[in-house]
Amino acid sequence: MPSSASSMISRLTLKSRPAKLDKKSPVAAVAVFAALLTAVIVVIVWLSGATYEAVPVDKIGLHYTGGAVQGTHFVSVVRPGTHTKYYGEFEHIYLLPATQRTYIISASPNQGDVKGIDTVAAPSKDNVLMNFEGVVYFKLNVAAPVIRQFFEQVCLHDGCTDLAPGRGWDQMLAQYFRPQIETALRQEAGKYDYAEMWHDPATRSSIQSAVASVLKDDINTHVGGEYFCGPDSSARSCTPLQFVLQGATPPQAVVDQYTQTAAAKQAVVTAEQQAAAKKAAAQGDADAQALRASAPAVPPQATAYIKAQAEAACAANPNCKLVIVDGANSSVQIAP
Repeated sequence: MPSSASSMISRLTLKSRPAKLDKKSPVAAVAVFAALLTAVIVVIVWLSGATYEAVPVDKIGLHYTGGAVQGTHFVSVVRPGTHTKYYGEFEHIYLLPATQRTYIISASPNQGDVKGIDTVAAPSKDNVLMNFEGVVYFKLNVAAPVIRQFFEQVCLHDGCTDLAPGRGWDQMLAQYFRPQIETALRQEAGKYDYAEMWHDPATRSSIQSAVASVLKDDINTHVGGEYFCGPDSSARSCTPLQFVLQGATPPQAVVDQYTQTAAAKQAVVTAEQQAAAKKAAAQGDADAQALRASAPAVPPQATAYIKAQAEAACAANPNCKLVIVDGANSSVQIAP
C-alpha cells in the first residue's frame, strides 16, 4: 500500500475513535447532575406512594391495594389501636368509627345532627300535632365481612369516611336513619292522646320501647344489610339499637290554652277553699257564742273575791281608776 494511502487511513482511524470524556468538562457535569436528579425523583415518587398509617383506638381500618398494575382489592380489616406501620406503595387505609355513635333530634339549636331547631312532628290519637325529640345510640357492625360490604356498598357511595359535621357520615345517617325514626314515632303517637304523651312518663316509656324494638330491623332492611347494631354490640353479636325519647310537646298554642285552663281551674279551687275557710270561721264564732251563752253564771263569792283583788291592786297605783261591772251591766268607778 502506498505510503500516502496508509497515512490517510491512519488519520481516518484516529478521527473515528470517540474522544475520551473529561470529567471536568461541562458535558460530564450535566450528565452527573441528570443522573442524581433522576435518582432523587425516583426516591420522591417511591416515598410519596408509600403508605404508613396508624389506626386510632376509636376507628377501624380497611386496607385496600392501589396502583395501576394490580388494581384495587380488599386486603384486610385493621383493628382499632394498630400502631403506625408500612403497608406498601400506593395502598389505602380507610377509617370508619368503631365506637358508640349517636343520631340526635333536638329542639335546642346546634345540639342535634340537624343544626337549628329540629323535631319530628306526629299527630296524637286526638289529632294534636306533637313535636318529638330523641337520641339513637348505635355502633357499626365491625365483623370483617359485614363492614367490608358496608364500605363498598354504602360508604363509598355516600363518602361516609368524612366524619366532619354535615359531611358524608351525617348525610348517610340522614338518608337511612331519619325516615325510619319518623315512621316509628308516627305509628306510636297515633295510639295515645296528647296529654298522656306530654305528662305521663309511663306513656313516653312505652313509646320509647316500641320505637327501639323496630329501629334496628327497619334501618338495616332499608340500607341493605345488618350494618348497624346497638352500642353494646361486638364483632360476634349485633344487639338492638337504643332509643331515648327526650320530649313529646304539643304546639305552643295548645300549651298556652292548657296553661290558661289549668289556671282557671286553680282559681276555682282557691275560691272554694277560701269560701270553706270563711264558713268554718263563722261556724266557729257561732259555736263560741253559743258555748258562752250556755255557760253557768259566776257564783257571788267568786265575783266578790275578784273585786277585792282588783281594789287591792288599784289602791297600790295612784294613777289607777277601777271600774267594776256587775252582773246587771252597771259600773262603779272607784277613785284612787
